[in-house]
Amino acid sequence: MLRSELRLHAPLFVTQAAVSNHTGLIARAGLAMPAAPFGSPAWQLPALVSYLHRLHQDQEDPSPELWRAHTERPTGPLVPRPHIRYQADGLHDPDTVCVLDIQLGPRDEETGWPACDLAVIEQEEGACPFGRVTRRHGAEAIAAYAAEELTAEHARLMDRARQHQDTSFVRLADLTQRAANWADKIRAAAHADAVHAQADRAQADRARARITR
Repeated sequence: MLRSELRLHAPLFVTQAAVSNHTGLIARAGLAMPAAPFGSPAWQLPALVSYLHRLHQDQEDPSPELWRAHTERPTGPLVPRPHIRYQADGLHDPDTVCVLDIQLGPRDEETGWPACDLAVIEQEEGACPFGRVTRRHGAEAIAAYAAEELTAEHARLMDRARQHQDTSFVRLADLTQRAANWADKIRAAAHADAVHAQADRAQADRARARITR
């Protein structure tokens, strides 16, 4: 059981991914970690963005094995990632306060980016049902959302740094700012690929139209 693996009764952050291949076969992978202090979209979305970017660069389709290997890979002592295998359904687990529900599919032939749908379900403090659901479709939208969340986290950390006169908050804020800038670059790259693909389609349509005249 997850509870025995975690050995605690703390709120959980969960990522659950459903990965489909070209035949439509779906495999699922779930990972969890304590929600405090880094189990939030701002801190964990960059892992998904970097995974999509890596698949695009390596020209690979997503797989549960690649997703687990990427997500479980240590990124340094500051920001842990979910690393405990999670077999339950985060949507129905009363201990989860944030769930990243991810659907991954093969790369688009024109843009080279893998298909990805994201739903972020967050439970408000003290509420029984999940209080907020955010959905994004595609690498560009997901990267933009990550940049937005990181920018908001940067502002929150800077406020805490001013309130508490604590330089550790400033260091974390600097990290979120760098990550936000990086996520925005990934958004711009995905957008450029989509524009180029659209232009190529338009050119091909014009060529076909000339042939059929």
